[in-house]
Amino acid sequence: MYNSAKKLQRVLTAREIRKTFIDYFTVNHEHKFVRSSPVVPFCDPTVAFVNAGMNQFKSIFLGTAAAPYKRVVNSQKCVRVGGKHNDLSVVGQDGYHHTFFEMLGNWSFGDYFKREACAMALELLRGPYNIDPSRLYVTYFAGDKLLGIPADMECFEIWRSLGFPAARILPFGCKDNFWEMGTTGPCGPCTEIHIDHRPGDGPASIEQRAKLVNAGRPDLTELWNLVFIQYNRNADGSITQLPAQHVDTGMGFERLAALLQNKSSNYDTDLFTPLFDAIHSLSKAPVYAGSFPDDQNAALLDTSYRILADHARMVTACLADGMLPDQNQKLRRVLRKALSISEQVFAHDKLLSQLVPIVVETLGEAYPEMSTKQQAVIELIAHEQEVYKNLRESSSKAFAEVLTEFPKLDDIDLMECPGFVPAYREFQVQRSNFPNNTIPGEFLYKLTDTYGLTEESFLKLAELENMNCDLDRYRAELALAKLKTKEPQNNRGDFDLALQQRIADAQAQLTKRLASTDNSYKYIYSYDEENETYAIPMLKSCVLGILQDDSEVSRVRPEASLNTLSIVTAASNFYFESGGQQSDLGMLLVHNKQKPEEPHQLEVVGVKHLNECVVHVCRLTTPSDDFDLAVGDEVQLEVDAKHRQLNTCHHTATHLLNAAIRSLFNKVTYQVSSAVSSEQCKLELGLLGKRITKADVQHIEDLINRAICSATPVQVHQLSAADVLQQNDITMVPGEVYPEQGLRLINVQCPELNLSSKELCCGTHVTNTKEMSCFCIVNLKQTNRARYAFTAVAGQAAENVLKTAALLRHRVDVLENQFQTDKLTNATETELQTIRQNMLHSDIKLPYAFKMDTLDRINQMLRRLKETSRTTLKEFVEVEMRNVLLEKPLDTHPYILHFISSSALVEEIPLQRATKLCTDRPILVVSMCDNIVKARCCVPQNCISKQFNASLWLQSFAETFNGQVATPKGQNPEVVCNMKGRKVNTQFEEQLEQAMRNAQLYAKRYLEF
Repeated sequence: MYNSAKKLQRVLTAREIRKTFIDYFTVNHEHKFVRSSPVVPFCDPTVAFVNAGMNQFKSIFLGTAAAPYKRVVNSQKCVRVGGKHNDLSVVGQDGYHHTFFEMLGNWSFGDYFKREACAMALELLRGPYNIDPSRLYVTYFAGDKLLGIPADMECFEIWRSLGFPAARILPFGCKDNFWEMGTTGPCGPCTEIHIDHRPGDGPASIEQRAKLVNAGRPDLTELWNLVFIQYNRNADGSITQLPAQHVDTGMGFERLAALLQNKSSNYDTDLFTPLFDAIHSLSKAPVYAGSFPDDQNAALLDTSYRILADHARMVTACLADGMLPDQNQKLRRVLRKALSISEQVFAHDKLLSQLVPIVVETLGEAYPEMSTKQQAVIELIAHEQEVYKNLRESSSKAFAEVLTEFPKLDDIDLMECPGFVPAYREFQVQRSNFPNNTIPGEFLYKLTDTYGLTEESFLKLAELENMNCDLDRYRAELALAKLKTKEPQNNRGDFDLALQQRIADAQAQLTKRLASTDNSYKYIYSYDEENETYAIPMLKSCVLGILQDDSEVSRVRPEASLNTLSIVTAASNFYFESGGQQSDLGMLLVHNKQKPEEPHQLEVVGVKHLNECVVHVCRLTTPSDDFDLAVGDEVQLEVDAKHRQLNTCHHTATHLLNAAIRSLFNKVTYQVSSAVSSEQCKLELGLLGKRITKADVQHIEDLINRAICSATPVQVHQLSAADVLQQNDITMVPGEVYPEQGLRLINVQCPELNLSSKELCCGTHVTNTKEMSCFCIVNLKQTNRARYAFTAVAGQAAENVLKTAALLRHRVDVLENQFQTDKLTNATETELQTIRQNMLHSDIKLPYAFKMDTLDRINQMLRRLKETSRTTLKEFVEVEMRNVLLEKPLDTHPYILHFISSSALVEEIPLQRATKLCTDRPILVVSMCDNIVKARCCVPQNCISKQFNASLWLQSFAETFNGQVATPKGQNPEVVCNMKGRKVNTQFEEQLEQAMRNAQLYAKRYLEF
């Protein structure tokens, strides 16, 4: 043994302790330093946070990825606030639990094993760290009869040979000394190094202290765990030997720092003391005294010091790594707790934000992303603080009541969803009936259909309740509902919906038994500059399986009914719907045995990816007596190049739109969702601290169109997850789970425009920006406090939009000229009203800025027309309402729900004029004049029921505006009701859409048609 009397010359700082560990393995033992992965799990959907150093190497242990190096060392950022390892509830109560911590580790992937790992660990501890070996105890695996694994005597002998007496080498069972990744997969024995903080002298003392190892004592704790991964746990529970042996070690950095700095608590180290000093200085609170709840004079203040310091570190690490409170309720819970402590204990509402630079100062050298993202972290905290403040201040009475009953709801931001309170109460009633701790898809659909909750909303709810969601069934229910609304008059509607569901189930069953499809051909295409079209080579492939409607067949014959064919091939060049991009369309050409030169054409109307198989959903374009197709036959796959070209233009446009917003506004942005089709692209973004204006839209368009004109190549690179984690400038979707291998990086660089787009994406893209020809934004909606949804078009779709805009501009110019020369007629006014109505309520696509400008021009002309009394108020309302009633006859529209768009042009709308025109069914009309919204509802006596009447229906609408419902004097509230005027803000369109949706859902649910 080395001389235990040797002492350090001085106390190492935390930075030096971390650097010593990494240098020891890189310089002395040829390890490669690999930077910490983000605390956001990148490729692993099974955990909410990275909670151990081995997470980023999991695929290597599983054998699904090759090791980048044989020897690796790193310091990994870890978070533990849920699941098996949940330290949140005890943080601050003792001196060593944390939500955020660092794990020092070294790894061997098929290189060195037990002896070298133990020797290196001991050498570091007693050498550079100068820890007296007589304070150390080591453990080894005692074996397990059920597993059929003997005691790890090899490990015992290794420690003996390194100078440990047998009294300090202790055996333990599976619970303490056998490590497993999960119920199946790599596993193996481990050896732990424990340190005695109160060592005694003599053999008797050693024997007594040895009994305290693994006894949960704070004076004898685990320091380092060395795992020897040499077995595989099989599905049947048996254990077999792995072909390669690995070493995985982990040592808690905070605990090591406390030991080497001679501190009894992790919180007394220089990782935390700068934070305590800042809290004291900023808040003027009493100095941190280090007392704990079990101390006689324990102070709540010291516990609050520890919680706030810990949470500041965790919040900074998570936000810097791209995790968002919107998408992770555990992070939001920690952040809000830190905000509450800042305000309630330290009386300083900006304290958490002001601690971020101190966290960066202590950790930024090891984790540079914290330094580069410091300002973004502060902005995110400020935004969350505003959200939290608004939630508490604006809680409705109903929400306040449910919050009193269920306080944990304070952790989620669902106040803006008007249907949440009744939805949550029904959830509480029904949850005992939910199987396997999973919210059924049918109930999730009810949350959407009845209460207006979105998928995002109930995912937040499920996370809060620690439950799962059956999203597959929910989406199937949603799809069926959409089909039903498309064919309301079809007598076979229910039959067709049932058939669609059976087909989907049959497709899933069929693909479970088939070999996977090679789908790499979808990326083989080129741009023909001469014809300005895409060249997509046709592909020949063998048919692996066929469904005729919902029945599996080996051969399709012409005499059979050919409603839908689902065909799986060995290879495919069709893009299936993924990454927000719709699937390709095209043809499957089937060889005609009688006329080889005239193959039969199967129209591909959809493409799915199920169980690694590509399913082509087809219809026979021209039924024929000689059509014949069997499993094993060869078919030709022909992708619709025009449809693909529109998709590629729109997908690349989505990336450039994302990059342009980041470049122009220099604000915290994050992608919420995207959708790409041949018609358009949609991108919803979180954008903090910025309100998008019409001028901003024009700047975005201009930047992207300049990028298109620059003819910049669009590069595609193949990367692994390990490659991605070593780069800082790749844009990823927060919360998205990416595969370990085969990641496609889409790279567009326009340095002269200060525009850079680097995104991971599986979609198809243009090969050069010039192929997009032009770009324009056709709609912009603010969907939340700091969220914007853009709809845009590119390529041919954009050219069509610009042509439409040019024609409309010319017509409005003519009308405006007539207006100025006083040549107006009633027909002119009618045309202006029609144009305005179509621009507001039809599907016509126009450039957003042009649309806003044109509406302003039309509104100005209509207002001036009103001033010249060319039409009366009565005519304004009656013309519009009569048109509505003509367009919506009673046999297809059992109720009328309408916003009177012409109301914006007049000073006041007498809504009774509108409702008087409709006496044969319920009617709810809405007006908005001078920023005041009003509504009126009338229900005929024969439509009134216990659940449906004028008052109840109008209340479902008024909730969104916090409007008061009142009955005209002397009238029956079940028959007629008014909503008193409410002043509206800039979010009126979004509020109106939500209120109308609520009223529509209510009528659909309770009005007996």
